[in-house]
Amino acid sequence: MKKEIPFCQDALDILVDPVCVLDAECNFVLFNKAYSIFFKELYDYYPQVGTKRLTDTDTWFSSVAPNNIRRGLSGETFKTTHEAKGKFYEFYINPVFNDEKKVTHLIIYSRDVTENQQLIQRISEHEEKYKYVVESVDEVLFQTDTVGNWTFLNKAWTEIFGFSNEESIGKPFYNFLHPDDVKKNELLFEPLIKREKSACDANIRYLNKEGKVLWIKVYASLLLNNKDEVIGVTGTLRDITNEKATAHFSELLSNNVRDLICISNLKGDYLYVSPSCTEVLGYRPEELIGKNVFEYVHPDDLDEVLNKNELPLKESSDESLVEYRFLKKNGEYVWVQTSYKVFFDEYDIENRIISSSREITLRKRAEESLIHALQKEKELNQLKTRFVAMAAHEFKTPLSTIASSAEIIEMFLEHQKDESFKEKVHKQLNNIQSEIVRITNVMNETLFLGKIDDENIEVKKVEMDLVELIHYIIERQGRHQKDGRKLVFKQIGEARKVWADSQHFEHIIDNLVSNAFKYSPNCESPTLTLSFNENNYVIEIKDFGIGIPKDQFKKVYSSFFRGNNVGQIKGTGLGLLIVHNLVKMYGGDITFESEEKVGTTFTLTFPYA
Repeated sequence: MKKEIPFCQDALDILVDPVCVLDAECNFVLFNKAYSIFFKELYDYYPQVGTKRLTDTDTWFSSVAPNNIRRGLSGETFKTTHEAKGKFYEFYINPVFNDEKKVTHLIIYSRDVTENQQLIQRISEHEEKYKYVVESVDEVLFQTDTVGNWTFLNKAWTEIFGFSNEESIGKPFYNFLHPDDVKKNELLFEPLIKREKSACDANIRYLNKEGKVLWIKVYASLLLNNKDEVIGVTGTLRDITNEKATAHFSELLSNNVRDLICISNLKGDYLYVSPSCTEVLGYRPEELIGKNVFEYVHPDDLDEVLNKNELPLKESSDESLVEYRFLKKNGEYVWVQTSYKVFFDEYDIENRIISSSREITLRKRAEESLIHALQKEKELNQLKTRFVAMAAHEFKTPLSTIASSAEIIEMFLEHQKDESFKEKVHKQLNNIQSEIVRITNVMNETLFLGKIDDENIEVKKVEMDLVELIHYIIERQGRHQKDGRKLVFKQIGEARKVWADSQHFEHIIDNLVSNAFKYSPNCESPTLTLSFNENNYVIEIKDFGIGIPKDQFKKVYSSFFRGNNVGQIKGTGLGLLIVHNLVKMYGGDITFESEEKVGTTFTLTFPYA
C-alpha cells in the first residue's frame, strides 16, 4: 500500500522562504508559491508537479541530489551554497525515509544569502588587507600571553632582529632583552601589569640574533577578553638605534662646540639655540627661544644685517656670511661672525634658517689696531714724502750754486798757465760735477717713487711706437758707453702700436738697459728682444755680467737694495723698485733669472691696451 505524502500544500504556502518536495526520482511533488517565484527567477520558467527538478544549468544539483538518494543519507541535512545570476543561495536538502530506511522524498529549503555572502567576502578582504598591513609595517607588532611568552610577531620582527618566528613564538620576551635592561623593563611596565595605567612606553635595549645592541622604542597595552580579564600584552617595537646615535652625537656637538648653533624661522625668531649660548653670550637657550635675533643686533649694524637677510629668503645650498655686534646678557656688545643658509624643514614643511656664530671680538680689535697702524704708517709715508720733496727742493738750490761755482772755477782755469795745476783742478771739478749728477738722480728717483706710493702719478696713455722708442734709447745709451759697446736689438713678430705713457716706458727700458751695461763691464754687449704676440708683447733685456746672488733674489725690489757683489759700481738702489711699480701699474708682469758671473735676464710682459 502506497504511503501518503506527509506534506500538504497549505502548510507549504504558509512558509515565506522557498520550499519544494521531490520524490526519489527528483520529480516535483509539491512546492510553495515562494518557490515557484524563486525558480522562475533562476530558470526563466515555472516549475510543474511531476517534472524533473534537474536542469542543464543546475549542475550542482544534478551531481549532488541523485548521489545522496542512491547512497541513502543518515538523516543529516545536506547544505550547499550556489551562485546564480549574481546572487548567492543556500540550499538545505533533507531526505525523508520510509520504514525500510530508504529515501522516498527530498525536502529542499532555499533562501537568498547574497547579503551574508557579500559580508563574508568583505570580511575576508578586510582580513587580507589587515594581514598585508601587519606584514608591511616597519615596526614589530607583537602579542604575549600573561606570562610574557610571544604569541604573535609580524614579519618586521625577523627583518629587524634576525630571529624567525619558529625561534621566537612561545619564548619569553625578556630572553631577547639586554641583560642590564631586564630589571629596568620590569620597573617601567609594573604600572601596566598592576592595571594602574592602560598603556605605557619606554626605550629598552634588545639584542639581535648576532648579539648587537638595538635601542627599541616599546609601546605596550593590556590585551583583555570579553570579561575584562587580562589575557596578555600587545603593542609595537620600533628600532631607534640610528635615531639614538644621531641624537647622542647631536647632543655632543651642541654641548662641546663653542660655536653658537641656532635655527630660526624666516622672520628671525629663534626656534633652537645650542647650549654654547651660555658661554658665548651669557643667556640660557630658553631665554632666547621665541625672541627675534634683530632685537639683539647693535643699532649701527642693523642695516647691514637686514640687507644681508633681505626677505624673502629662499632655500639654497650657498652659505652667507655677516659680521655684527650682538648684545650679551650683561649689557655689553660682542662682535660675532655668523654663517647661515636657508633649508627646507621636512618636519614642519617650511623653510628655516640655520646659522653658526662665533665671537670675533679679539679679531676685530686686532683689525682695528692694524687699521690704525696702517693709517699711522700712511701718515708717516706722506710725511716722509713731503719731507723728501721739501729736502729735494732745498737741496736743488745749493747744488745749483755748487754747479755754477764749478763752472766759474773752470772758466778761471782757462787763464791759468800752469798746466799741471790746471789738470789737478779739472780732475776735482769733474768729481764735483759727477757727484752733483748722482745726488740729483737720487733725489729725482726718490721723488718719483714717492708719487707712485701716494698714487699721485699721472698716467697719459697714447698710441706709441715702441720700436722707435727702443732705437732712441739704444742710440743714447751707446753715446755714454766709454768702452764702445752698443745694445744688440732683436724684434720678433710684426710690430704693433701700443697704448702707454712714453715717459714711463722710457724710464723702465732706460733703467734696465743702463743696469745691463753698468753691471757687465768688459763683457759681451747686452741684448734687448721685443716680441709681438697675439695677446701681449714681451720685452727681454739680457746681460752677461756679474749676476745677482741667489740668496738676495727676494730683496731685488726693495728700497736702496744693492747686491753685495757690486763692488765700486755706483747706483741708488731705487731703480728696480721704480721699474717694478711702473710695470705693475700698467697691468704687466716682471720676472728675472740670474746667475753670478753668468748674467741676468729681465722679462717684462704687457697687455696691448
